[in-house]
Amino acid sequence: MTRGLGGGGGGRPREDSIWSNCSSDSWLRTAADTTHVINSTISTTQHNANASAPSPNTTTSSNNFDLKLFIKDVHDKHGRKRPLAVKPWASIKDVKDLLANHLHVPPSSQRLYFGPLLTSARELPNHRTLMDAGIYRNGETLLLEITRGNNVMLGGSSSGLSSSVQDSHSISSLRTKANDVCVSSSLLDLTPKSLQRLVQQARRGLALGFKPALAPDGSGGSYFLCDARKKRVGVFKPADEEPFSENNPRGYVPHDSSNEGSGVGGGGVEDDAPTESLRQGIRPGELCLREVAAFILDHDGFSDVPMTTLAEAQHPALHVNGANWTLSEGGASVGVHSISSPLSSTNLMASASTGGTGSSSSGDLVKKVGSFQEYVYSECSMDDLSPSKISVEEVHKIAILDIRIMNADRNVANIMCQRIPEDPDHFRLIPIDHGYSLRSVCDVAWFDWCWLDWPQTKVPLGKKARDYVLNLDIDEDVRLLKERLGMGDDVLDYYRVSCMILKSGVKAGLTLYEIASGILCRTDPSGECIGATFLDHMKDTFL
Repeated sequence: MTRGLGGGGGGRPREDSIWSNCSSDSWLRTAADTTHVINSTISTTQHNANASAPSPNTTTSSNNFDLKLFIKDVHDKHGRKRPLAVKPWASIKDVKDLLANHLHVPPSSQRLYFGPLLTSARELPNHRTLMDAGIYRNGETLLLEITRGNNVMLGGSSSGLSSSVQDSHSISSLRTKANDVCVSSSLLDLTPKSLQRLVQQARRGLALGFKPALAPDGSGGSYFLCDARKKRVGVFKPADEEPFSENNPRGYVPHDSSNEGSGVGGGGVEDDAPTESLRQGIRPGELCLREVAAFILDHDGFSDVPMTTLAEAQHPALHVNGANWTLSEGGASVGVHSISSPLSSTNLMASASTGGTGSSSSGDLVKKVGSFQEYVYSECSMDDLSPSKISVEEVHKIAILDIRIMNADRNVANIMCQRIPEDPDHFRLIPIDHGYSLRSVCDVAWFDWCWLDWPQTKVPLGKKARDYVLNLDIDEDVRLLKERLGMGDDVLDYYRVSCMILKSGVKAGLTLYEIASGILCRTDPSGECIGATFLDHMKDTFL
């Protein structure tokens, strides 16, 4: 049996129609928050509109000419309907746009029908008006169906619902075990509510079929996640796709077994086993913890670090065991992806049986843990901008953060620039990519801090920045890093000492340039760090 349009008479559909046979037990609500149902969105809008309208006796009110319709979810077994006011001359696309504003589900994923299930069933096309479809009376009911992005239209089968209907969902059931992302329970209490909402929006986007998009640059796996409107809301960086982790998509994979099985752990490199890494003092799989730590340590948002938390995600687009590599890219010969590797033999057979997808079913998908960071929209990066366009305060906030966490990867591409609306000629700086901070070694060189030769660093700190540094609670930060992220003692010692040097220098009236270049970083890339010996002495003296 298939769906058909109502007749020209536009009669109201029967309440005991065959829609009650639909198997879904959920009714129309927003997927981001199950408490925000369509009743509290559309009905609230209607209530506000009616409250602001003149009395019913006033014939000049535009609301008197609205067409009062009802929207019913085809998968609601209770057959409940919610009101919606539209213009009589509105098209089907206009109705979908109105629903998209309330439900945050794109019109391309909506299917609207009118009338009971008949053998001549067809979806209402976007270009038709309501009058063309025979909908011109108040009280008519439109049937709404939420589908995945690439589902085919309903066919003419008379034996039952087509496969696309079976694959459709109500808004509240847009969850799937195959494609999902959620905040890790270990950091749920430290995750801001606004960031939790972004994760839910990304979850809805995955359920609608918008797959994670691998960033075109970088040394690790960074994936852009979209919401239901296909707008980027977050960046997910899996721990097992970091440089020299086993599933790195860029070719930076371990060439021996010493790194295999390295998971998420916060400690520094405490053993003597050689570890392949882009920078010393941090194991592959730990960069995501540093991303979260940078946000946690950015008290009151002083340095504007984007909101970051730990998240768990699974999706076929996430890189697993070289599944997305071609032979020319080394998919069958590099590191643990070698054909002769016992680790990859099982996955190679699974990949062969599924046409190279790397997963034979949704149950075979690997759940990945990594950092989830809000997506920051910006005009450009500092790679495209002169430092003269940046205020002293903006430079100081970046330098203070990097000195505190001894960030070894502050290049111009890791500073995003947002134009200030009140002063369009200047920009606000947003620091990103803090994976190579809080390490167990002190080898930061002058070229690791792009701001070191900017003239703003030679200006004394303002009152706000000075008060912020002097009021830092180092002991509380150390406790937080150890208890919540499991940072090792060697990492915490270097963090404690770098903060003590920063506070002492600021208290003595030194500029950030004098603190950074004179004590904390190497001026000769091939030589020994001037501050390394001093830091070791400070550790022995004060710790």
